Amino acid sequence: MSSVISDIELKSHIDRTVADTNPANIPSDTQRFKTYKNLLVLCIAFLLQFTAFGAIGNLQSSLNTEANVGVNSLSIIYAFLIFSSIFLPHPLMAIFGIKWTLVISQVPYLLYVAANYYPKAYLMYPAAALVGLGAAPLWTSKCSYLTDSGTMYANSKLVHKDVVVNRFFGIFFMFFQSGQIWGNLISYFVLKPSEVNGTNITEKYDKCGAEFSEQEYKGVDVSNAIDRKTINVLCIVYICICACSILTVIIFLDQRRKASKDKISVMLRHSVKLLVSTVKHMRNINQLCLIPLTIWSGLEQSFLGAQFTKGFVSCTLSAKYVGLVLIAYGICDSIGSFSFGQLVKYVGRWPCFIIAAIINYSLIITMFLWKPSENQIYVLFILAGLWGLADAVWQTQINAFYGVLFVDKDEAAFSNYRLWESSGFVLFYIITPYIRIRIALVILLIFLTLGMTGYGATEYRLRKNKIKNNQVSPS
Repeated sequence: MSSVISDIELKSHIDRTVADTNPANIPSDTQRFKTYKNLLVLCIAFLLQFTAFGAIGNLQSSLNTEANVGVNSLSIIYAFLIFSSIFLPHPLMAIFGIKWTLVISQVPYLLYVAANYYPKAYLMYPAAALVGLGAAPLWTSKCSYLTDSGTMYANSKLVHKDVVVNRFFGIFFMFFQSGQIWGNLISYFVLKPSEVNGTNITEKYDKCGAEFSEQEYKGVDVSNAIDRKTINVLCIVYICICACSILTVIIFLDQRRKASKDKISVMLRHSVKLLVSTVKHMRNINQLCLIPLTIWSGLEQSFLGAQFTKGFVSCTLSAKYVGLVLIAYGICDSIGSFSFGQLVKYVGRWPCFIIAAIINYSLIITMFLWKPSENQIYVLFILAGLWGLADAVWQTQINAFYGVLFVDKDEAAFSNYRLWESSGFVLFYIITPYIRIRIALVILLIFLTLGMTGYGATEYRLRKNKIKNNQVSPS
């Protein structure tokens, strides 16, 4: 899983609210050392944490299938994330400062990974709720810290802050995105199918792919099941990695504050106003048109993380291969994010959306028709890689489109973005255990079609307004 909060929206908001700082009294060499030291600490901490959390999240539908605890816990994360995004980040940063907000927000991730050692509902669900509550403060604090550090460093060097801040975010995501590779590699090397009396269990489930049913699959002692002791070893490895992430921040990161404690009540009132403005913003015609596409963004990510990994990869091979296949997804997603970010400068936004839609239509139809088999494992890598390429467009360009479209109401708009994207996550995580994959594919087709229709209508309205404004403006 990638980050639960969009950094594009957080950075755009914090970039406007960060205060100018005068570091003239700080020697240049000292400032440079402290700045890059803190940047490296954040990069390493997030790399470690999401190496563990991202990989264990990818395995929820494959490993923790009893009473659907795994996918249910993921739905809880996104349900609580909606509340967290509106109410928690700024008050916590005011009370504890950015450093300790980061530490406090990291702890739920450790608890969630640890709960996987004994994956019962009474442990997994509260841990998931805490992750949802901690996610927004974690990412907001990280964005704030990077933006503030970049601004201070830019002022000391007398250069434009956007140049330095963008460089810092680029360095951060170079580290962060690689966590998808390392976490999945660890799961591939640690996990292995269980054996009974020296030989693998012989029964084979033969409805992998579009006909896959979670209910049927649970009733079969499949040949690729993973031994519980092996899963526990993997959990211990990830727990240690999460603990190292928290210790890295505690020991090496410098404290930084954004507001004094006497502003907490003001921030709480602002949070309530944000909630009200979020609801009112739903009446905006452009926002209504973008709701299906935003829900699609959550659906397509949760489909890959839950149904594709279970019904295509684990069912055909074993949970051991989930991480390996998702490495292709992560690499293509990273490359696509950079490539489409450059391509949109030359061809515009809508061709990129069309390319992504064509890719997803093609993949969905392929999944309808193709029955996976062990001797065609390369197809799974191709499917995952192309899905990651399309996801790169959805994650970068939908965020960017929100920023362009609602420039004067960005907070309410991005709150709607989080609300509807999270709704997509929650929907699929809830219904996944009870439907065949072909039903999920139909739902994906419906929302992709509605989403592209709504996007086309919004793009048309935007261009029409631009033409109208150009006509009435003085020559």
